[in-house]
Amino acid sequence: MSLSITRELVLAQARTLARSGRHGEAVELLEGLQEEPSVPVLDLLARIHAQQGDLDRADQCWAEAERLAPGGAEIAAGRRRIAAMRPAARRRGLGKGLLATCAVLVTGAVLVLLVDIRLETAGLRMSRQPAALPTGQEVAAPPTVVTISPPEKPDVLARMRLDVPGIRVRRSPGEISIVFKEALFSQGTELTRRGQAVLDGLGRRLRPYANEIDVAVVGHTDHDALLPGGEYVSNTDLGLARATYVREILRTTSRIPTTRFALSSLGGVMPPYRDDARNRTVTLRISGAAG
Repeated sequence: MSLSITRELVLAQARTLARSGRHGEAVELLEGLQEEPSVPVLDLLARIHAQQGDLDRADQCWAEAERLAPGGAEIAAGRRRIAAMRPAARRRGLGKGLLATCAVLVTGAVLVLLVDIRLETAGLRMSRQPAALPTGQEVAAPPTVVTISPPEKPDVLARMRLDVPGIRVRRSPGEISIVFKEALFSQGTELTRRGQAVLDGLGRRLRPYANEIDVAVVGHTDHDALLPGGEYVSNTDLGLARATYVREILRTTSRIPTTRFALSSLGGVMPPYRDDARNRTVTLRISGAAG
């Protein structure tokens, strides 16, 4: 397996671990790629460190990524968020432990205050109850106040319209699956003309939701074993190369950030179709962005 494909596979695995909350394992995988640092690796490391509250290490990773690729909007935005968070975290030299203790004390104080307010309010209500009215005199009921809440905004998957010729869309709770009706590739990673057009159309449809979704790209192949000495050593390797190729097309046309994609390959296992011809393809799984 080529070095670039191996790095993509490790990066995809690290993203999956990070999204499931296994940050330590994700960092361990990513640090193994640090001999040849790249912007996607540094960006993912920065996001994990920021989520863990280690703002200094997050900023260091983003600074290095910015040095490798100046002008990246997402990286600059990340560093601005870190800069905005730092003064609050360091105010009056409070450490993390002291801040946590203060948070607990403040929470307890708020609860006590709420109890005191409720007791005081109950006492005032008792003292202000009107005297009993003479028998037969009725008291008008107070008017009923009805509060109308604004309608909730539907989640991103419900809002998505994916009426693109050449694809099949299946919706399930929390996910949209996309299968292409025809093979995307004629051989290797060579797209068919029809496959290029379908991907371009899909990318344009996804563009309005670029910052709200995550996209998993799964590569597939036919069942035929690859000949020795070729560019790819296995169908799994070829499937991952196809997933990477499709990711680059969709990233360009949809403007979905690279970090929103996860890549994997099933090779010739669990293909979307029974006939081999249409299995020279990928499938997509779209979900709401984790954050």
